[in-house]
Amino acid sequence: MSGSTQVNKNKRIVAFVRLFIGITFDFWRESRIIRRQGTKAARSRMSAIHRKRAVQFRETALKLGGVLIKLGQFLGTRADVMPEEYLSELAKLRDEVPQAPFNEIQSLLEAEFGMPMGEVFSNFSKESEGAASLAQVHRAVLKNGEKVAVKIQRPQIEDYINIDLGIFSYLMDGLYRFTKAGRRYDIPGLVEEFARTLGDELDFYREGFYAERFRQNFRDSTIISIPKVYWEYTRDRVLTLEAIEGIKIWDFESIKESGINRNEVAHEVFQSFLKMVLDDGFFHADPHPGNLFVLPGPRITYVDFGMVGEITPEMRELFKEGTIAVIKRDINSLVVTLQKLGFIRHGANLAPIKSTLEWLFDNYSQLTSNELDFEKLELIQEDIRKIMYEQPLTIPSQFAFLGRAAGTLQGLISGLDQKFDFIDSARPYMEDMVERMKPPLVEIVANEAKDMAKIFLALPYQIQRVLGKMERGELKTRTDTIEIVNAINWANRGRNAIALAIIFASLIFGGIVLVIYGRDFMSNILFIGAVLVGVLVGLNQRNKRAPFR
Repeated sequence: MSGSTQVNKNKRIVAFVRLFIGITFDFWRESRIIRRQGTKAARSRMSAIHRKRAVQFRETALKLGGVLIKLGQFLGTRADVMPEEYLSELAKLRDEVPQAPFNEIQSLLEAEFGMPMGEVFSNFSKESEGAASLAQVHRAVLKNGEKVAVKIQRPQIEDYINIDLGIFSYLMDGLYRFTKAGRRYDIPGLVEEFARTLGDELDFYREGFYAERFRQNFRDSTIISIPKVYWEYTRDRVLTLEAIEGIKIWDFESIKESGINRNEVAHEVFQSFLKMVLDDGFFHADPHPGNLFVLPGPRITYVDFGMVGEITPEMRELFKEGTIAVIKRDINSLVVTLQKLGFIRHGANLAPIKSTLEWLFDNYSQLTSNELDFEKLELIQEDIRKIMYEQPLTIPSQFAFLGRAAGTLQGLISGLDQKFDFIDSARPYMEDMVERMKPPLVEIVANEAKDMAKIFLALPYQIQRVLGKMERGELKTRTDTIEIVNAINWANRGRNAIALAIIFASLIFGGIVLVIYGRDFMSNILFIGAVLVGVLVGLNQRNKRAPFR
């Protein structure tokens, strides 16, 4: 290792240690306040401290670049681990850094192709179109005259990754082994998941295959386009794609000047995301404004396929099972479904989880969509915080990716069209889903009718039992005071958010089905799902109306 690299390593070690020791101390301090004074007092006293530390995280990441930016973005999706102050602050973290010197880029290219750059490209721009922590993109022209975009890994990025991952793993191992807070979370799994995510982004062949898969999925679309891959000009550290012409989708003024209807663009972006998630089960996990371009028509192009998410047929079948469990209020089946989806860790105590789900149903199943507004959504969230127990729960990576993508697109679409009607735009997909769900819904109605009949038949006997206990002085009423106190004393921000994430996974599809049928209870589920989506992904658009109304 060169002397300059050793100096950089030492600086990065100091910055990492300073940052994560501060974060660990803050979490430890909050847990002590919770034990002594309760969650409300802890959140009040620690909110400003968490926000200040989150700003430090973001600024340190931008200064050091490399893996720390990706780590910030990764933790910004983990509502099961990080307080809301971190989620909102890290959501601002954009992977934009100064470009690497061109002479280093040229040397890397020539090493990858094994020949001078002039023999591969007839023209190669020295100025980067976009530079990020792991790679940067240059426009070029092939010998046959075709225009391409060449994505190149930053020189020495593997050295920095080894340094940063080593430091992060070491610090997290200490947090896991020597603190109670660390043992509450699946720290080894978190580190492994981040390393895997980072490895996927550095695998340019994998990214090329992802691009081709998206291109195949949208082959019949006249609106959505995906650049083609030039495999003969792709190497381990170089990915060559078709050059894209267009306006960056956040450049609203240029879109207006080009005569492009922003409302149509918003609609088509949302439709494309619904297709990815509900039809293809394969979605772009990083659809930030810099990764979408638009031309008149409108014609919309996605780029940068390093981060993707997949919803397998098995997961979709579990969604269906969860939907039926919600409609039937079958808590046991719902918990089993959540276990299969990966929200509940192996060996967890299920009783408090079931109690929490029952509480949610009991308190919010009678709330109609007409009565629900954003203020009530905030109250729902606060109630969940008060009763949520300390649980070994987690957000599976695919759901973290889905939440991040949904949150990013919600902000983008709201920017394009502040009056965008998400329900109306999603209706074709909802109606199709309802058609597929009709047989099980009919069965559910029949079973519910049978259950109701049993309840009425048993009612006289139950009343007689209660009266008998009252006469003998044996009737006891159960209060949840102890449980609520315990919840307040032990719940933390990450676990409060994961409660929402649990319900989100199983309610969202049920809500879609139910709102179509126009029933109050059914529409309630949709809105509860919307609450959970908002909290899960940290949709920091609180000054805007909720997307699903």
